[in-house]
Amino acid sequence: MRLQSIHTRAQLGLDAPLITVETHLQPGVPGFTLVGLPESALRESRIRVKSAIQNSGLPYPEQRIVVNLAPADLAKEGTRYDLAIALGILAANGTIREAVLKDYEFVGELGLYGEIRGIRGALCAALAARACGRKLVVPSTNLNEFLHARVDIVGVNSLHEVLSLLQGKPIHSVARPVTSSPEPENIPAIYPQIIGQQAAKRALLVAAAGAHHILMIGPPGAGKTMLAQALPELLPDLGDEQAVEVAAIHSAAAIPTPAVRRPPVRAPHHTATSAAMVGGGPQARPGEISLSHRGILFLDELPHFSPSVLEHLREPLQSGEIQLARARFRLRYPAVFQLIAAMNPCPAGRSCRRETCRCSSQERLRYQRRISGPLLDRIDLHLRVSELSANALANIGNEKESAPKQLVADSRNLQLRRQGCLNGALDPGATRTHAAMASTAAALLNGAVERQHLSARSYDKMLRVARTVADLRGAEIIEAVDIAEALSYRSLNWDQGVSG
Repeated sequence: MRLQSIHTRAQLGLDAPLITVETHLQPGVPGFTLVGLPESALRESRIRVKSAIQNSGLPYPEQRIVVNLAPADLAKEGTRYDLAIALGILAANGTIREAVLKDYEFVGELGLYGEIRGIRGALCAALAARACGRKLVVPSTNLNEFLHARVDIVGVNSLHEVLSLLQGKPIHSVARPVTSSPEPENIPAIYPQIIGQQAAKRALLVAAAGAHHILMIGPPGAGKTMLAQALPELLPDLGDEQAVEVAAIHSAAAIPTPAVRRPPVRAPHHTATSAAMVGGGPQARPGEISLSHRGILFLDELPHFSPSVLEHLREPLQSGEIQLARARFRLRYPAVFQLIAAMNPCPAGRSCRRETCRCSSQERLRYQRRISGPLLDRIDLHLRVSELSANALANIGNEKESAPKQLVADSRNLQLRRQGCLNGALDPGATRTHAAMASTAAALLNGAVERQHLSARSYDKMLRVARTVADLRGAEIIEAVDIAEALSYRSLNWDQGVSG
């Protein structure tokens, strides 16, 4: 009788629990028994493993084979265990020396001819293996996930390459940690192409500098989508840890990892379901909210999203994470993102033109009330985007802009030195600590709170926005002019219906 253990990794959210593949060869009628709560795709691995071993010209034992995936109380899904099962059989049969296996973990799906195919969550498994001091052997097709992660991995294409690795022979697919990324494509910048809309561009600058959420409301063709597409250009590149976080989420979702360190931008269609936005499904994959972690979530035509889907935004906007609770598991996905949304003022989109709009006041109110008050309260900037005048359209190319990206970078560096985070992420206590106001500014803000009956959350948000406005001009104390600008971004009257 032969008994052999191989290490591999499961996929549970962003976690990769250790799985021990225990293989037992015993005399008796040849057969293959797989235990340890395997689901259907995994139960079929016995066919893939046998064909891969035989078609690779390796000996397959004509004995009774029992494979246990421990711990047995954790459900095993997917085809990621194929490679570890095959190596366990080969090691138990004496084809592989047991001593060389202790330093490695293995993940990968096997083809019938011994080729190794990519799997979901390879980066998550590599990070977990690194914490245990072992190398991870992964399919070569997964190597693009490791551009930003400094982990010790080996990429392989076939079962023969794995055997060569374990025998100490050189192979051509060894992946080294990559510390630099390819240069981004030379795509024309959108921000300099925006015509007019100086107030909107200023609000965009404030939103980028402090990581504030922003909602733009205006008629079709006013430039809302173009403004939203320009926001990523103002943001700095991700740091090392942030890039690894983003890559791990994309790996868990089986989505190609961005090759450059730019913040991710997700723009789901308004027909997106709750599971697509929040995450879930049979394998509990991350949704659009988590895929926009450390980046931007752009929701165009906001009222056309299902109200139940929009309500799912409330908790992550406040807490910065998504928690999925199911009967068999409980998962947490990070969700620190910047929301930028756009909408028309009415179903027809022309409430700014009374002579052409066919919507009544009640229809406009009903349309806008598809966005709940609690969600609106969590959005820092409410911006009216007006139609462009003929003079603005005639002055194309005549506008001069300072370096907005550098201004945003300088403001963010100031915030990080002062408080260790951006203004949009300050909690109420830290907000009052770092947002010192002049007496005139405090009086202006207190008067606005009394007149507009603002909530405590709205008060804190306006104070944080004013802190960002002051940072953009390099001021330590918030002045009345900063409060006035912050108030202008919360001046829309939603109770009576906002016009374009």
